[in-house]
Amino acid sequence: MTSDPVTVGYVLGKNNDNWLKSQGTEDMFEQNLGHSLLSMRSHEHTAHRKYLMGGFKHTYLKSMTTAFQRVAEDLIEVWKERLPTTPNSGAAKEERWEYEGRTYTTIDLEPSFYCLTLDSIGQFALGRGFDAIKQPIGPEFDNYRIIVDSFKVTLLTMLPFSNWIPTRTNRRAWSAVRDFNRSMANIVEGRKQELTKEIANGGQFSQEEGATSQKKDMLTMLLVDQLMGEGGTDSQIRYDVFTAIFAGHETTSASLSWTFYQLATHPKVQARLREETRQLYRDTDGAPSYDELNSLPYLNAVIRESLRIWSPVPLNLRVSVEDDYLPRSDGLEPLHVPAGTNLHIPMFILQRDPKIWGPDSLEFNPDRWLGSDPCPPIMPPNGVCYFPFYHGKRSCIGNKIATLEMKTHVANLVNTFEFVETPEMRANQGDIDWRWSISLKPCPGVKIGVRLAD
Repeated sequence: MTSDPVTVGYVLGKNNDNWLKSQGTEDMFEQNLGHSLLSMRSHEHTAHRKYLMGGFKHTYLKSMTTAFQRVAEDLIEVWKERLPTTPNSGAAKEERWEYEGRTYTTIDLEPSFYCLTLDSIGQFALGRGFDAIKQPIGPEFDNYRIIVDSFKVTLLTMLPFSNWIPTRTNRRAWSAVRDFNRSMANIVEGRKQELTKEIANGGQFSQEEGATSQKKDMLTMLLVDQLMGEGGTDSQIRYDVFTAIFAGHETTSASLSWTFYQLATHPKVQARLREETRQLYRDTDGAPSYDELNSLPYLNAVIRESLRIWSPVPLNLRVSVEDDYLPRSDGLEPLHVPAGTNLHIPMFILQRDPKIWGPDSLEFNPDRWLGSDPCPPIMPPNGVCYFPFYHGKRSCIGNKIATLEMKTHVANLVNTFEFVETPEMRANQGDIDWRWSISLKPCPGVKIGVRLAD
């Protein structure tokens, strides 16, 4: 394991091609998600990543702002129905309590944000949500959840070839993968038929603009390329879209839970953020654009600070292909490591290291990202110490869409509701447990008090 920022910068950046995922990890991704970016290596990964970047162009991102706004409004509507407007309305009485003369309702954030981010990533990947916020999720996403759960880290999953052992969990995952792939194949075929019909009716295609339907989702983009003779097979499109849903859903859901946990335990930060977002919504009649959301300095600082303290993926494993010499920030002789060396990179530690971030490294302090001073304040040349979306050639291809999604939802919810610690949280002095599967998640969840903001 290394938490040396210079070593990490070298492994993930300059000599990235010599440090790959373990074969077991790549096999697990391949088995559950198909042949996609998460299991590709070397030049194949580089070429496919470059191709997929077309789906993350600025024009596509801008079109997603409105879609995410609508999804946030769906959750706001559902939450408002749970809040009491009269003594006998809203949630069950046992979920309500008084604090400083105001009535709050306890809401478990994890299931709400699970549905919120599922509908959001559906808009990006497929051009439609799954209506997960307003109605029970269909059987195809029961299968999806089984697949996600198969990535939970246990002692067994650390064994070589553990994903091939016919345990009960693995057998359920294998069955779920088959069923989910059939569902995805039907979605791909249905969209292809829509586009083919559009061509027959005189529709025109553009790799920059997509179909004449003006859909800007990933599936449409990939199918347009295919119909123009430049894209992948139906199977490859299915793998890519599934991977986008998988990679973009679970991590963003967890990050939103951690962000609102921090806002509930830091009321002054929350109030300052609400003041900034309300000014934006007044100026834009409640419909801010992509550029307007990105112009909010304090919102940006809150998101960055939350991702610093609670990195979506807390630990990463890399394995050396050939012998290597690892540079160190102390200036000592580079450390020789043989081929096949396992190197664990703890983002969770690096992003909280007081030697890098200062004596307040464990504190939630968005102000550290504002002003003219560099952040982090102590950083050796060529070092890397902030990488919630990873770093280098294998950094998260969807980091901008995930950040936009978080900004849209945080701004909307903070603008509408006030969030406070529950009595149980105050009794525990805000302490919270966590678990690690695909992402670092609160355990057993985050239950906080919610009311309509004044």
